[in-house]
Amino acid sequence: MSEEMQVPRAVIMCNHGDADSIMAALIMGAAASATGDQVLMFFQPGAAKMLVKGELEKLNGLPGLPDPMYLYDSIVTLDGRFILCELGLPNKGIKKEDLREEVEVRMAADFLLDAEGAQKFFSY
Repeated sequence: MSEEMQVPRAVIMCNHGDADSIMAALIMGAAASATGDQVLMFFQPGAAKMLVKGELEKLNGLPGLPDPMYLYDSIVTLDGRFILCELGLPNKGIKKEDLREEVEVRMAADFLLDAEGAQKFFSY
């Protein structure tokens, strides 16, 4: 496939596990997915806990914000990827089996290779 025919890629880095950072990342990821971008959501150790089953649900009901699971599911449905830096597991005491099914655990170098050529970058 020629470069001009490739699907545009958007990289969303999630560095912090606070509600504002997580919701901003999910909203931007869902918006980018909806506009046709291939979305790579990369979670650093500081945000790793939010990829554990049941954690995003705790953010539901924040005033004026959409359901985080709706955003997450929208990104997954539109072929977006959720990638957790492998350092997030030992750093935060998380077991791989505790993560959501769609989450990939990858080394930072692998992620950077996947992100090569991305046209949009966002960091929260």
